[in-house]
Amino acid sequence: MRRPAALVLAFTVVAVACTSGGLDDSADTTATTAATTTEAPTTTAPSTTSEAEPTTTEAAAPEVSAELSGVGDELFPLLGNSGYDVAAYEIDLDLTGDELMATTVVSLTATQDLDRFHLDLVGMTVDGVAIDGEAVTFDRDERELIITPNAPLTEGDAVAVTVSYRGTPEPVADDAGPFALGWQTREWGTFVASEPSGAASWFPGNDHPTDKATFRISVTVPEGVAAVAPGLLEGIEERGDGAVTYRWVSDRQMATYLASVATGPFTITDDAGPDGVVIRHAVVTARADDLLADLDSTVPILEWMVDRFGAYPFESYGVVTVPDDLAFALENQTLSLFGADFIDFGDDFADQIEAHELAHHWFGNLVSPARWQDIWLNEGWATWAEYAWAADQGFADWDELAAEAPFFGDMGPLLEVTPTTLFDAKVYIRGGLGIEALRRTVGDEAFDAVIDTWLTRFADSAATTDDFLAVVDEITGDEGGSVMRAWIFDDEMPAFPAEG
Repeated sequence: MRRPAALVLAFTVVAVACTSGGLDDSADTTATTAATTTEAPTTTAPSTTSEAEPTTTEAAAPEVSAELSGVGDELFPLLGNSGYDVAAYEIDLDLTGDELMATTVVSLTATQDLDRFHLDLVGMTVDGVAIDGEAVTFDRDERELIITPNAPLTEGDAVAVTVSYRGTPEPVADDAGPFALGWQTREWGTFVASEPSGAASWFPGNDHPTDKATFRISVTVPEGVAAVAPGLLEGIEERGDGAVTYRWVSDRQMATYLASVATGPFTITDDAGPDGVVIRHAVVTARADDLLADLDSTVPILEWMVDRFGAYPFESYGVVTVPDDLAFALENQTLSLFGADFIDFGDDFADQIEAHELAHHWFGNLVSPARWQDIWLNEGWATWAEYAWAADQGFADWDELAAEAPFFGDMGPLLEVTPTTLFDAKVYIRGGLGIEALRRTVGDEAFDAVIDTWLTRFADSAATTDDFLAVVDEITGDEGGSVMRAWIFDDEMPAFPAEG
């Protein structure tokens, strides 16, 4: 059967198409935890639909300091902040009332002397900020939470910044896609889709992939509602007042846009995977059997990836399937987000989407883009992995993909992207074809050495296209370097080479 058109559909909808808001009316609002198993009595999901209170400030907001606001990302100049490095986030969310009640502790180290510094936070009402337990002055200016320590921080000072806040998280309007990003509230519960700028909708932080940190996320929900987040489930505490707290911990480095939470009518599974990796899925309880059956390829796909890219870099992996027809999937770290529609398209389609999202855990999650302009390093590699996996299964053909690529829109230079074209088809298709062209030119041995060097050298950090080209030059010399530069920079997409 001819498959490239379906595969291209997978590339172009991943993380970019608008949410539909459609609900699965048959979904049971009972949440259970399977395999480990914890059962919870039936209740409805918490109400999170009240209007957010207006943001207030404690004093007249000062002029936003250009040297502290943003990290210099050309496409998204307001993302992230300068002057410090975050080591860890501890996020405590309470969804049992009419509005979200939250506390986030940001453990950070000053990288320069600071008489004030910024965190990214959109909306919400901030009730207080403390540094090492002492209340401090704060101000708000759009997405900037501006914090003034009681005494200036000196370069090297490590402090814990506690932010107490409340309200109804509202998604962030963003030119990168036709839907608002970040915290999403539905009748059945909540989920998070943040790439690239939505993390600030639900917790204060340094919202740029160049500053990664560990995460501990606690979510308190009514009995009968499950809560899932990145990493490993540390424990479930029944509070005795009709509420349950789920505690999740991820000790591996994570960019803010990859952090996530989902609450609702989920069954959570916990199974052993290869090399000690925990395979954890969260699926709609009413459809648990068929959804889990559709996800039975997770381990074989993971094993294929490990064989190509080396050890899986995180504590766990799994998929959360929400009741909505989302028309997109997203590589939230250790917990890829799927709409029910992607599963319902059929086994091959669901498997290839999972291959794409799983590949991102090496390309995008382990090694992240240092600038959003370098997004092709995420999507091109994930597309290459998805298509290489599909070719190994016998239903994909690289040459057909190359022939059909121009029919899917602009295939111009990979770095010529704007906030509105960040996830255009060329980023996926030309990027993936360029990587396959590199493999065909230099051979598998050199190609595998490029992969190993790239992932080892920049693990748990962020890198640029120039960093990638330096690795290609180092391993393959002019032969690979010239090919890769043509695929990245030439005005026209180069001719796709035949298999050697």
